[in-house]
Amino acid sequence: MMTTRWSKDEIALEILRLYASRQPLSYGEVQKNHLRLLRAASRYFGSWKSAIEFAGLDYEKIRKYQVWTRERIVEQIRTYHEEGRDLSWRHVALEMDPPLAAAAVRANRFGSWHHALEAAGLDYDEIRRHRSWDGDQVLDEIRRRQASGESLRVSDVMGETPALVAAARRHFDGWYEAVVYAGVDELEARLGNDSEYDLEMARGELSWADSQAEEPAAAR
Repeated sequence: MMTTRWSKDEIALEILRLYASRQPLSYGEVQKNHLRLLRAASRYFGSWKSAIEFAGLDYEKIRKYQVWTRERIVEQIRTYHEEGRDLSWRHVALEMDPPLAAAAVRANRFGSWHHALEAAGLDYDEIRRHRSWDGDQVLDEIRRRQASGESLRVSDVMGETPALVAAARRHFDGWYEAVVYAGVDELEARLGNDSEYDLEMARGELSWADSQAEEPAAAR
């Protein structure tokens, strides 16, 4: 059997190979399945954490990856959904939360991102349909909603089309920023179409938002 000649670079390459094949990289799992690699990492880097970070990976995410239960995956997906985040597979897997995506598609979890979203009570087709909205499409949809008399209050839009809010935040840094950019009065948008907000409440909310925007970041 050929003996691996370890070096820092060889150790990093092996870590990345295991990561790419979605094998667990927590200390306990590596100790159980790849003891020679762990020993080499400890010899060259002093700790498994340092070896992981040398390979360019986030140790905290690697460590947490192994505690992704089905319940925790669903909970995190719902949290992102409530925040109006983009839950398309490409965005989650490549940018927002790769460990969540990798955990969700494991055979002993949900097997696919589609099934994970459905377990969280979300419409996979709706999320796929709006994953590629650009800034112009966001503005067109805001104007269409206004023209058809639909509410533009962020909580209402979130309940109906969370992907639209996510895209607005991605392209314009915020929902109401996109509303204003579309030529719609922000106060009108904040009022919505029901009696939940009255004019004074909406004005107070707008005044608070303006003060936050003007406050220097260092003072917050």
